[in-house]
Amino acid sequence: MSLYIEKIGQGEPLVMIHGWGMHSGMWMQTRDLLSMRFELHLVDLPGMGYSKNLNVYNLHTVAESIAERVPANAYVLGWSLGGLIATKIALIKPTRKLVLVGSTPCFVSREDWQQGMPVDVFESFFASAIQDYQGTMNKLFALVAMGGGNARATSKMLRECLGLRPAPDQKGLLGALDVLRTADLRTDIPSLKTPTLLVHGSNDKLASLSAAEWMAQALPNAQLIVFPNAAHEPFISHPELFSQKVTEFLKA
Repeated sequence: MSLYIEKIGQGEPLVMIHGWGMHSGMWMQTRDLLSMRFELHLVDLPGMGYSKNLNVYNLHTVAESIAERVPANAYVLGWSLGGLIATKIALIKPTRKLVLVGSTPCFVSREDWQQGMPVDVFESFFASAIQDYQGTMNKLFALVAMGGGNARATSKMLRECLGLRPAPDQKGLLGALDVLRTADLRTDIPSLKTPTLLVHGSNDKLASLSAAEWMAQALPNAQLIVFPNAAHEPFISHPELFSQKVTEFLKA
């Protein structure tokens, strides 16, 4: 399996993991700021961007494939689906500190978990992902940006960025979608002692703020920063503040 990881900057290693259907080019607003302080390891998830797909695609195999390729005891930052994967990496190998952006331990609602996306909404939204990937991504980008300060400009920028790398492998898209559908790390969260920073937009329409608040309580060593007037993409809407808060946390 060929996992594409772009390495830029100097300093302590910081692994950055993007969200579903995208690639590591999504960090363009913050990569230059963070690379002044850290050696960034920008991962393209399996089957996305320049990375080849995995033969067996689930949360554990994806996390393991990344953990094997990045420096030991690195900082790890994950956004959305990448937050689930970053959390899993921290559970299977020593991680210095963890930053979870727009993240949730369980993306889809359960009978005992109302902080997730309703099952019917999830299924209807992503049902067309394979038949109409571009259309699905356009809808997703609108949701990602909704509630942020400049939603239309953000959606446009994300669409343009997406086109800079090859379209995802269909099996990779489906595998990652199944991770979102089935992953549930709630029972693991209380055992995760890694110092963790939760960054969430107050107006996030994809991962509820209540999920981040739940994690802030359940994690033994966590702090939550809520960006007002931000959506699911605070690193795009507030790049300087985001980079500042991440750097302060990691360097503390």
